[in-house]
Amino acid sequence: MKTPIAAFIIIVFLVLCAACGPTATVVSTGGPTIIEAQNVDSSAKHRIAVSRFEDKTAYLVSRGMTDMLVSALFRTGRFIVLERENLDVVLQEQRLSSAGAVSEKTAVPAGMLEGAEFLVIGAITEFEPDARGVKTSLGGAKQSHVALDLRIVDSATGRIVSSVTVEGQATDTALNAGALKYVGVSPLISGLKAWSNTP
Repeated sequence: MKTPIAAFIIIVFLVLCAACGPTATVVSTGGPTIIEAQNVDSSAKHRIAVSRFEDKTAYLVSRGMTDMLVSALFRTGRFIVLERENLDVVLQEQRLSSAGAVSEKTAVPAGMLEGAEFLVIGAITEFEPDARGVKTSLGGAKQSHVALDLRIVDSATGRIVSSVTVEGQATDTALNAGALKYVGVSPLISGLKAWSNTP
């Protein structure tokens, strides 16, 4: 069970490395279609939920990080990713059905939400702006030091099954302070080797 979780962390952060580029491009998520997702044997996949990233800096650089992680997880096709950030929207739809506000034919049943086996909890712990400017097609940008802590928690026991810290350089553009580009993720991979190989 450990190895898939370790692989998941590596995959997610490799995706984040390429999540932000110097130009804005509209791309497909690259994940499975609804029909494909429904037909996959879910018993072989872990159910994972991502919590809102905590920003422990004074720069509010964590905006969008939760969404980036959720999208990266979904694109791997290896996990059942559960909605938690906008769960109130799902519950509101169920309340409409329970109240008889929608037709019986299209009403959704209550009590079928899936529980998460693992919770992904992250925090931006360091962000140090640098005065060095970088020219991009979007305008000026600054190269900054950034540190990210990531924990995976077993929701049944509350145990932390993995905890890693990634440090690297981030490009903070004026368009979106939360669109961070991470480089140098080798500390993450090295930190996971011993844990993923234990019995």
